[in-house]
This record gives sequence, structure tokens and C-alpha cells, in this order.
Amino acid sequence: MIDSSIKTVEIKNIKEECKNIKTFTFNSERFEMKSNLQKPKPGQFVMIWVPGVDEVPMSISGVDDGNWKITVKNVGECTNKLHELEVGDYIGIKGPYGNYFSFPDNTSAKIILVAGGFGTAPLKFLAKEMLKNKYNFTLIQGARNQEDILFLEDLEQFDQNYSEMVFCTDDGSFGYEGFSTQQLEKIITKISIKEMKTTYVYTCGPEKMMYRVFEICEQFDIPLQASLERMMRCGCGLCGLCAIDPLGLLVCKDGPVFDSNQLRAMDDFGKFKRDFTGKKIPID
Repeated sequence: MIDSSIKTVEIKNIKEECKNIKTFTFNSERFEMKSNLQKPKPGQFVMIWVPGVDEVPMSISGVDDGNWKITVKNVGECTNKLHELEVGDYIGIKGPYGNYFSFPDNTSAKIILVAGGFGTAPLKFLAKEMLKNKYNFTLIQGARNQEDILFLEDLEQFDQNYSEMVFCTDDGSFGYEGFSTQQLEKIITKISIKEMKTTYVYTCGPEKMMYRVFEICEQFDIPLQASLERMMRCGCGLCGLCAIDPLGLLVCKDGPVFDSNQLRAMDDFGKFKRDFTGKKIPID
């Protein structure tokens, strides 16, 4: 059930993750019970309304005992105002919206999560849900430098019997030097032919990075699920700013998670997005 009405929630906790990135926690039990809403699933997003400013889409970075978490990077007017809020302040929320990551049927499958920078937020949520369901996975996080590594404390507390963490930075200041895609290739080349048949990759991050992940998965015939980001004003399919050619799929309604078959048919993937006017512009 999708509820498009705005709910007002109180900020219960704010954690500074790294420079210009904070995680906000709020409790949703009151409006979940009132609206009979389903709890968010990994990959879904919400529209966050900052009173007097604007509303913006935000990935959900965690859900636990009625507490929802969003991890916000300060990149503009709305997110700047959000970063100025304190515990006890109120924000508006709509959603959750969109589809979500699907799990393999086999819990013994080999799973690799490839996160780039801020894209670690939804994959952290996914990783935690996988742990609850006893899936084994490797999470690769890439960042520019050590200061940009996200959720390090949380990730290092994950059950090591089921999870492996691989960190890499562009400058080599933490973990391996280089890109997350390079670590993905190293891991895949060590997988046996038998294991390759039950290997799955999930990714979120800069689209150029995700496109490279897609190329690697195509080379080895590995199913991929990628969470895409596009300009959104409405979050419900009205504005059309998140449309992807030539399929006409909307990231807000048909995504944000897309599988290999869909990605393969997208001309825009890794190449183009739309600005606030709807004009198509190159992806950096």
C-alpha cells in the first residue's frame, strides 16, 4: 500500500557519518499502525519534506524496531536546511516508494554488493536484511579517501560468519588503493565455474561506476541489480524527470532498482540524465 499523504515525524537521533553526511533517525510506528503501511524494504525511498523549504527523495539506509533511517548528504538548499535541524525537530515524510532489491532463492548463493560513496546507504540496509536471513555476502565499498568511508563502525560490527567487508580508496589512504570495480573483478576471477552459476551482484553509487559493474557482470554472465538515481520532483510518476530512454521507465515508479535485462535495454544508462527542465544532459 502506497500512501502519498505527508506524515510529520520527530527526529530522534542524528549521527554525523563523515564530512557533509548525516544519518537521521525517526520513529514511524504511529503512522505505520494508523495507515496499515508495510515496512520499507531495501532499495525503496521516501520523499522528505523540510518545512518552509522543499521536499527531496532520500534512500532508506536502515529500519529497525520502528525506527527508519535516512542518510543525507549536504548538497543543496533543502539538504543544507535538513543538516541544520536538531533532535526534537520535525520533518515530513511520504512513502515508502519504488521497488526494492530481491534476494536469491538460495541462501548459499555467492552475493557481492558493490557500493560507491553515498550509494553505500541503501546497500547497508540490504546487507543488514541479508544477515537477518542468513545470506553470505561480500560488501565492497569504494570512496575517494579514508574520510569519505561510510558506516565503518556499523559495517565492522556485522556478523563475520556471514559477511566480508572490502574497502578501497582512490588515494590508498584506507583499504586497497583503486576502485571498487577493480576489487569486483579480482573477486570474480577467483570464483569457480560452478560458483559462478549462483553468483549475484547488487550495486549503488555513481552511475559511471555502476555501468562498469554492469559491463563486468555481462562479461561473466552474472545477474545484476542496480539502484539508479535521477532528478525527481514528485516521487510518484507525474513530473517525468526521472524517465529513462528508450523504454520510458520511471525511476520513481518502475525503479529505483533495475535488473540486468532492463539495464541492457537502456540507452541512457551510464550516459544521460535529465535536469529540472527535463532536458537530457550527460552523466558526469
